[in-house]
Amino acid sequence: MQTSAFVSEPGAFRIRAADHAAALKNLQRGCPKHMVIADYLQNPEEFASTRYLARAFELLGTQCDVDGGDLVLVPFASSESVDLSAYYWDFIETLAHEENPGSLSEGSKLAMIEAGEDVDDEHDARHHASEAADDFISEMGDRQITLAELDAVIASEGSVDFCDYNGDTPLLAASTSYRWAISARADAQMDGDTDDDDDPEEKAYAAQEWERNVHNLHTVLQRRPDMGARNRDGSDALGLAAESGSVEFVDLLMAHGATVNAGALQGAVRSLSLDMVRKLAQHHAHLAGPDLLVGACSAYSILPGKLEMVRYLVEELGCDVNARATKVASAFKGPVGRLGTALMAAALTDDLALVQYLLSAGADVHAADAYGNTALHYCSGQTWVNEPGGGTLWFALDDNPKVIDLLRSHGADDGARNVAGRTPADLFASRSQEDTSGE
Repeated sequence: MQTSAFVSEPGAFRIRAADHAAALKNLQRGCPKHMVIADYLQNPEEFASTRYLARAFELLGTQCDVDGGDLVLVPFASSESVDLSAYYWDFIETLAHEENPGSLSEGSKLAMIEAGEDVDDEHDARHHASEAADDFISEMGDRQITLAELDAVIASEGSVDFCDYNGDTPLLAASTSYRWAISARADAQMDGDTDDDDDPEEKAYAAQEWERNVHNLHTVLQRRPDMGARNRDGSDALGLAAESGSVEFVDLLMAHGATVNAGALQGAVRSLSLDMVRKLAQHHAHLAGPDLLVGACSAYSILPGKLEMVRYLVEELGCDVNARATKVASAFKGPVGRLGTALMAAALTDDLALVQYLLSAGADVHAADAYGNTALHYCSGQTWVNEPGGGTLWFALDDNPKVIDLLRSHGADDGARNVAGRTPADLFASRSQEDTSGE
């Protein structure tokens, strides 16, 4: 299973294909005897018998990805569930290659773990921000700032593009707040159409919040910030505006020098605002990359305009129905893996009409993502790591049985195995067992 342009997450480690057997043997021999790991190990019987290294890591709660025949691990993902990676490195450290060349030397994350040091990811961002800058950006979320206050911090930091501890500039912080204010305002207006008993105090508070976010954004824009600055997720201000679905927000930023890029177009697609996408794509159709269609298909199935958006992307913007996503796409029921397709995203969201359309447009029912999951895997059960104590996220919607039947009628294979050795039939059986047990 060859992949291209693989970019691992920070802190990732690689297990070469030639080392899989040795790594699996070491884990199966050592982990069940470790007093900490043994208490958290999911399904010890399966762990002891599995022939798949990826499945062993799943049962240890470690995020996995695949690059060619290599297994790539991301053991330092932040979550509230227990991370066992620091304990089982003893069993695989000679087989794990940190992705950054030379980083296995003193000072690397692996070395820090062995020394018992804190490897909090915030450490990397904190040394780029001053306390004054972080405090100011934090206050932007609570009150209206003045131009004089902003100028004072600019003078001390040397630029309007100073960052907080999370790497957000004042523009990014203001744009993020404004984006969510637009969403909250839209929700409130919808509620107002059906509810005449709204609390006047709540209405006044909402109006005050809206005014604060508008004021802060316009204040920051007066100092001509870098419109191309990106947050830690890779989004710039225009991308955040596009995700809001507000053409006015986008027009405002473009009037201050923001330029249309692939991220902004993707944000517009995720908002399912066809007018927005048409506006941004009018002179920028070349920015329609492989992740665009998967992003549209990952939206919540009951949202209006989803099928219309997908039709536009395929029939007017020329998106390939079998294009492979270059990164993980987030859906409301979980992630669509790297190299996933639009059909996989539609199947995950149990969108029957969308699955029918994609199949009629030539979608490949046998295509597999980097982890070996097909569209049938995605609608049969949870295809990703079930972290210790984290429970399951995946759930079936009303049209799920029809989606499964439709994919099968087009030749989908219930016996196709992903790299963890799991088939759609396995996932369906696990899900049925959980439903029966009431978990």
